[in-house]
Amino acid sequence: MGVTIQQIAVKAGVSKATVSRVLNGLAVKYETEQKVKAMMEKMQYRPNRFARGLASSHKTGFIGVVTQSLNPFIAAVVTGMEEEARKNGKLLTLAVIPTGNIEEREIIQTMTEPPVVDGILFFLPTPAMEGLIRGLAQRKFPMVVASERRYENILPAVIIDNFNGAKQATEYLIGKGHKRIGFISGRPDMSDSEDRLEGYKMALRDAGIPFEETLVQPGFYDIKSGSEAAAKFLEMKNLPTAVFAANDGMAIGVIKELQTRKREGAFKVMGFDDIQMASFVSPALTTVGYDLHELGKQAVHKLMRQILGEEKVHSTLQLKTHLVVRESA
Repeated sequence: MGVTIQQIAVKAGVSKATVSRVLNGLAVKYETEQKVKAMMEKMQYRPNRFARGLASSHKTGFIGVVTQSLNPFIAAVVTGMEEEARKNGKLLTLAVIPTGNIEEREIIQTMTEPPVVDGILFFLPTPAMEGLIRGLAQRKFPMVVASERRYENILPAVIIDNFNGAKQATEYLIGKGHKRIGFISGRPDMSDSEDRLEGYKMALRDAGIPFEETLVQPGFYDIKSGSEAAAKFLEMKNLPTAVFAANDGMAIGVIKELQTRKREGAFKVMGFDDIQMASFVSPALTTVGYDLHELGKQAVHKLMRQILGEEKVHSTLQLKTHLVVRESA
């Protein structure tokens, strides 16, 4: 005989009704919800997704995730989404739509007309997707946006404190005695790129260090653009003493370029995101960290509240960042 919700309730020290509310994605205190879900996991309780679907206004049992790629950062966050979705008796349907892909409208329509998912998580949506998002919002289709604040006036959102994270990283480098700090920006169509650049500028301003446009190189949040930016810095007559890349992928590209040119140590290197690879490169990457899995989990948590009609007002949850000091800076 399988584990019952009554047994879960007893072990978690809550009522059976509370367990039922957690199973159905209804509002309970976050701490209580996590305690109940942890007990379900420990006791290997598995809700019958299909039975619950029949009992909850013919829900499909699936959540759509729309993103642009599956780089290490996105993969880590999607892992958190998948874990939280399973705890809610849902499965993920993943749609990877490269930037500018003309099929994006067709893919979204396939998901929603008629709906084959109960809601959609837009992970790092671009400005080109605004029309699609606004159209779905008018239909009141359950949606949440993750890691992009430009849509928070339309949808519930879960974002990172990019401004203060970047400011904290730059202040750390200044505290280490650096005054010529290069910066590699991210994609210009993403708000986190803008916020991280502004955090960098603010830290310089607060320290009385003039901002130099020549110390900012464009990037595209990938290793290749980090390598290219590092090459540009190395061509300067007056090198920066440290380089802050707006994500870890670009920072790893900087380290790779320094090694290829046998210029290790030409400048210190700082990243942002603390992806798993950051601790395995050599030198291990000093970076700005936050809980990638929690970002995914909280996005699903918000979407479940949308699906169940519990999220009455569009709200934004902002996750805090922290420094992760290793060898590169």
